[in-house]
Amino acid sequence: MIYQFRETPPESPNCIRFTPGDPAGGLGRIDAILSLWGVTSGDDRALAANTDLALEAMRIARATGADRVLHASSIAVYAPSDAPLGENDPTGAINPYGAAKAAMETAVRSESDPRSCCLRIGSVAGAESLAASVDTYLAAKAKTPLTLHRFASGQGPARSYIAPSDLAGSIEALLRCPLAQLPEVLNVGASQPVTMDALLTAAGIPFEWQPAPKGAREIAVLNTERLHRITAQRHDDGDPGRIVADWLKWRARA
Repeated sequence: MIYQFRETPPESPNCIRFTPGDPAGGLGRIDAILSLWGVTSGDDRALAANTDLALEAMRIARATGADRVLHASSIAVYAPSDAPLGENDPTGAINPYGAAKAAMETAVRSESDPRSCCLRIGSVAGAESLAASVDTYLAAKAKTPLTLHRFASGQGPARSYIAPSDLAGSIEALLRCPLAQLPEVLNVGASQPVTMDALLTAAGIPFEWQPAPKGAREIAVLNTERLHRITAQRHDDGDPGRIVADWLKWRARA
């Protein structure tokens, strides 16, 4: 495993300094590329870097003999729906970030070599908006309860979360699986969606309800059957307690 850094990397034989555009021939033979770099905010020009970086990953793969590239995409590419979103459902992003990721997917599909797989990731526990609120709460001296939108169902927002360790396990399985089994696009999340209030309750974080404003999205979940057929994920990967325990374990190590 080789880790790429744009600035001075940690002193390790597995860490290298590499900036997009650098010659890739000196990297040696590489089996697969994990392309997690990208841009999440900014104007259209800034977000277009998602395509540039994905194509750069494809270039590096060709130069090093890699047989596959896994690209980080997002649930944001889909048109909104209250039903679980499957890989064959229509895309139709409602925000610039989602549109940029959809454009990235189109660009890499136009590349004939090597094989690529765009990972449409839901919510990674510890790396999304709820985690930021929890971090602020845990760091505050005067701990006031968090606020959470409550919908007519009586619950908070439902999302396709995945624990960090399960994400890592899924990626490893996709890097090792037979090339013929690797799809062009793949939803990434736990087998069952989870509500944000369930996560906060499992973490022991107090919160207060706030009526969800008009237009707030209650359900944004993925159908992950294809992922689980390929990677043999645990069937309890959507358990709020398990997700929280893994998230907080990695948070303590950071």
